[in-house]
Amino acid sequence: MNKNDILYGLKHWEHLEDSLDEAVDRIIEEAVVSPGEGFNQIADRMAWPLEILVYKRMDVGGEKMAIMIAEKATNLALEDLDEEYGDDGGAETEPTEAIEEAALAFGKAIVADYVPWTCEPTGEVIKYTREQAKAEEEKEI
Repeated sequence: MNKNDILYGLKHWEHLEDSLDEAVDRIIEEAVVSPGEGFNQIADRMAWPLEILVYKRMDVGGEKMAIMIAEKATNLALEDLDEEYGDDGGAETEPTEAIEEAALAFGKAIVADYVPWTCEPTGEVIKYTREQAKAEEEKEI
């Protein structure tokens, strides 16, 4: 699993964060009421420990999806070619073995490099204490 496949956030968040520290920073920033508030003022209003959910990017379907992409790409390409260059009354062109192999390699490359936006909770919850947040805040100063 790639580092970028794990994300952090709260249940109601639409956009998740790439790291636990970024999630904590965002939670604290969202609790600010007035500009210039100190950490203790903000933290006093918050429920501790923070319960941050761990998410993983959803699987896009692996080999099955690669095959589907290959078939769609092949069918679309051959239909377009037949429409432009084929015999109007003739049979549709069937893919050769070389076309099928190349299309499958294309489908596999798409699946391997595609980064889905949708995520699902892993079930892991990280409890982050006020003391941990304070220590992290002091490191940033």
